[in-house]
Amino acid sequence: MSQSSVHDFHFIIDREMKKKINSLDLFKKSKSLSGIMVRILQLLTPLIGKEHKWGKQRFSRYRAVCDNPEEVREAVHVYMPDELYRELKLLHQDLNFYSIAQLLRGLVTFFFGLVEIYKDEVFQELEKTFARWRSEDSETRLTSRKFIRQLWKIIRFLPGKNRLVTVYNNEYSPFWVLRI
Repeated sequence: MSQSSVHDFHFIIDREMKKKINSLDLFKKSKSLSGIMVRILQLLTPLIGKEHKWGKQRFSRYRAVCDNPEEVREAVHVYMPDELYRELKLLHQDLNFYSIAQLLRGLVTFFFGLVEIYKDEVFQELEKTFARWRSEDSETRLTSRKFIRQLWKIIRFLPGKNRLVTVYNNEYSPFWVLRI
């Protein structure tokens, strides 16, 4: 049985956001709403990773689709790669967002804010920021020895006899599950 590499994500956005997405001139190759949204999310993947690592808990608070209750809301299907959907799903779970749709609308709104500020230079500005983040990460990365020492400090204070420690890889998948 083969698995699809694309996830059909169905959610609601307001008509004004839909018009803004369709009017973006930055993604000339993508003609569909789904394609443009996937390109935006793929562009913001380093931001999603940073938010996953350092973001604040959202306490599952409901946020309306839009501020104007009179605004027309429309159903949208976004066909995103499974890896991207998995990242969004883990961010939703770990930071306790109310829904993945709320998270997705927030990311698109954030991107619109960047486009408003930087106009056509948004890609260059994002690349500068992401390069700075990569540099900071490589400078502060734990060596294997420091990682094991830090892990040992944590393990010593875990209660119980059968303790599990899960170590994840960069794709948010379990790399090791250690029984201690």
